[in-house]
Amino acid sequence: MLAVAVLGFGVALAGCTAAGNDVATPTQSAWTVQPTAGATTGSPDSFVAKGTAAQNQAAFDATIQGVLAKNAKATGQAVTAALESAGLAKSSLQFSASRTSAKLVPGSILVSAQFGSECVIGQWGNAVGGYHSAIAPALGAGGCLVGGGGTGSTPSSGGGSLGD
Repeated sequence: MLAVAVLGFGVALAGCTAAGNDVATPTQSAWTVQPTAGATTGSPDSFVAKGTAAQNQAAFDATIQGVLAKNAKATGQAVTAALESAGLAKSSLQFSASRTSAKLVPGSILVSAQFGSECVIGQWGNAVGGYHSAIAPALGAGGCLVGGGGTGSTPSSGGGSLGD
């Protein structure tokens, strides 16, 4: 099921292109959500406490890109640890497996942070041409990644919710 979610997200991000300043600009799709009226774009320097996904996307991206600049093959667990250190609640973070069931490195890794009813989802790897992020609605059952968390799924199994 995780493979379907990863594949689906990879397809959704396939239309992303890098702008002149190396920031991913997603194309309009079912994954993007327009910020509500009055919402402001956040700063890459810090997270906005009780802010929206749109207000926190810049800090989310800057934190992940900082980790990837030091280690392009960073695991989801390493990236979520950096997001937590930067101020995000452990319970809001999820990540996909950093190894497949056959112990291979996947084509891409997903990390998400939930902000109310929305999520910022970051994805990186060779299969997606670097780092990209998008804003998406949270799942009906909670969380952001299908198969990336929930009962019994822990970071030791390769992917999961840090709050489990």
